[in-house]
Amino acid sequence: MYIDALRGFCMILIIILHTHLKIINYDINKMMMNMELPLFFFVSGFFFNRYGSFREFFVKKVNQLVVPYFFFSFVPLCLFSFLYTDRYADPLFYILAPVKPWNTPLWFLRTLFFTYLLYYVIDKYCENKPLWLKICVIVFSVAVAQCINLEYKRIKDAYPLLSESSFMIDNMITSVVSLPYFFIAHQIKKRGWLEFKFSWGMTVLLMSVLLFVAYLSRQNHFYYYGAMFGENFFLGYISAISSILAWGIFLAKFKYTSILQYFGKNSLIVLGCHAVPIIIIFENQWLSRINTFYITFFLMFPCVWFFKKYFPKFTAQEELFELRKA
Repeated sequence: MYIDALRGFCMILIIILHTHLKIINYDINKMMMNMELPLFFFVSGFFFNRYGSFREFFVKKVNQLVVPYFFFSFVPLCLFSFLYTDRYADPLFYILAPVKPWNTPLWFLRTLFFTYLLYYVIDKYCENKPLWLKICVIVFSVAVAQCINLEYKRIKDAYPLLSESSFMIDNMITSVVSLPYFFIAHQIKKRGWLEFKFSWGMTVLLMSVLLFVAYLSRQNHFYYYGAMFGENFFLGYISAISSILAWGIFLAKFKYTSILQYFGKNSLIVLGCHAVPIIIIFENQWLSRINTFYITFFLMFPCVWFFKKYFPKFTAQEELFELRKA
């Protein structure tokens, strides 16, 4: 399905980002960076489901996000402990590993978990109410989060405690700011718009227009991990959503997406594993960036096989915690 291809496309872009490769030129690279993390939040919105109760919803999200978060916080450290014994000898480093994971890309799982919880509350509260009310709640939440973000950025250096916990505060702000992507994707799915069909001519036209809009509205200083959303907050949304829709329209029509679908279906494992070979190679300065990308890309296939086969309950393939029937 093209939704998996879309998620896989984004995962490959993340590997490109973390190997510090440039896409075509500086401006195109910025446009793609505006889209990468929003796309993950957007695709997650397609899979939003309240299930039967909040308890069931919570247990599902713990299995799908929290368990892999802790698992991949510790597993890479075993490899690094073996390779760099002196560097990773401090027991405190392992105790604090899930708080600020050495495996940095895992911040997304933590942030996505909070976004799911927030959207659940909003969706539940606005059930059977006009759509405009849900839109207003989300817009208000985003506006408040951005105001807090701007004030926090202004004062954090003056307060050591705020500065030390900046990564967690930034992630919480990003959770709220990402709600519009969740909302749009959820509405598209709810209204049955995922099964659209366009001719190739219309596909190319729409994609060209949307990418042009995304290019014109691209933002510098767009970094979701650090809660940086560009110089113009509104244009950042325009650029991200335009790019997402453009690539969604294209991949819905394009037939040869098996590799993208593979990465999309296994994106959680790839997210948890891909930083390890990159950092090992970069720290030892073995290869060029492009060769680092190729090695990391191809290593993901055995990694996916290994973790799916031997650790299914820790990689969201099966449920570790089961909800007991009342």
